[in-house]
Amino acid sequence: MGTVSTRYVSSFFIEVFSDFLRFSIHQNDLTVEEVAILCVVAAESTRELRKDPFAARNFGAEDMVLPEGDRPPVSLKYIYTTLAMSRETTRRKVASLVERGFLRRSRRGVFFPAQVGEDDYTRELRVFLLRKLEVLNGYLAKMPD
Repeated sequence: MGTVSTRYVSSFFIEVFSDFLRFSIHQNDLTVEEVAILCVVAAESTRELRKDPFAARNFGAEDMVLPEGDRPPVSLKYIYTTLAMSRETTRRKVASLVERGFLRRSRRGVFFPAQVGEDDYTRELRVFLLRKLEVLNGYLAKMPD
């Protein structure tokens, strides 16, 4: 690592993460554990956007959304082992998130639903994260040598 400003960059990443956590909790009336579950499921359900150039090109913008059929389900076991939560607590929290419309069930687990129209509760969050990314890029541009 040598001369890389890891502490400088890390400080700003932590600031963005903290802002994201606060925003998610207050905007959607979620607990910290629910935000963690949503992050794990959303990351897995939208993995193709990051891994597949075709999916990124066709579904990565605001006007098109990755179809729900292309979103892999995430098992309860994957969620609770990834987050080191108890199985029962995870089951209850996932059930609540499904009931409140934040997640959808499939036969093999849960997935992050396509965010479109009136059901899109993540638009403000996406705009928020884009603004934070722009701020982070500004910080990186000012990074000391």
